[in-house]
Amino acid sequence: MQIWALGHYQRIADLIAAMARDLVGTAGIQPGQRVLDVGAGSGNAAIPAARAGAVVTALDVTPEMLDLGRAAAGDLPIEWVEGDAMDMPFADGTFDVVLSCFGAMFAPDHDATAREIVRVCRPGGLIVMANWVPDGNIGRFFEVLGKHGPAPATGPAPTLWGDPEHLRALFPGQPVECERRFVELEFSGTVEELVALYESSFGPVVAIRSALDDAGRAAFHRDLLDLFVAENEGTTGGPGRWRYPWLHVRIVTS
Repeated sequence: MQIWALGHYQRIADLIAAMARDLVGTAGIQPGQRVLDVGAGSGNAAIPAARAGAVVTALDVTPEMLDLGRAAAGDLPIEWVEGDAMDMPFADGTFDVVLSCFGAMFAPDHDATAREIVRVCRPGGLIVMANWVPDGNIGRFFEVLGKHGPAPATGPAPTLWGDPEHLRALFPGQPVECERRFVELEFSGTVEELVALYESSFGPVVAIRSALDDAGRAAFHRDLLDLFVAENEGTTGGPGRWRYPWLHVRIVTS
């Protein structure tokens, strides 16, 4: 999906890089394990998994994201594979651990994606995911994008992956464990600086802005500004602070 190649995605990924490292830590990655990162983007989860000694494959549908990952990984032995989470180019039971850090949730067909995640994970293997929740900051952020951008594609919202009941329906017969957690953005600038970062660097925002006229861009900017002001937990006159809820998902495959 070329929309994710617009802007400077790595700047956005860096905002939650620490959370991705923590996610890998909760998976208890061991040296030599075969690990897949689904919807790997620029490698926020794949890279720390490789540093833990795992044999890592990073899958993403956008080649430009894989290029960013390769550059960030340096000499780490990660296999970067262009492919679709809904139809992965791997044999059954290939991986000991399947990770997804806000990646698989953006595949349009939730059921197909879940089936593929289970299929490529060996029996008794581990699936660990980080998914945005529908009632949190990111859900409201997507509402703003939907107000100013084109009509969303048909199908379930990506943030439904952050609903435990939706997940249990996606993974029938699997022991789905869920825990709601928070990630604090690694950003201490002003509200205006955070909006500017998204406007210049986050592909979906860049795409929407490019399709609007001057008045439309001004209205979009105001709505983003209002959203980030309302969600700023920083002190008055001090640096900003933004905390986003997400769902930690753990499944030991049967």
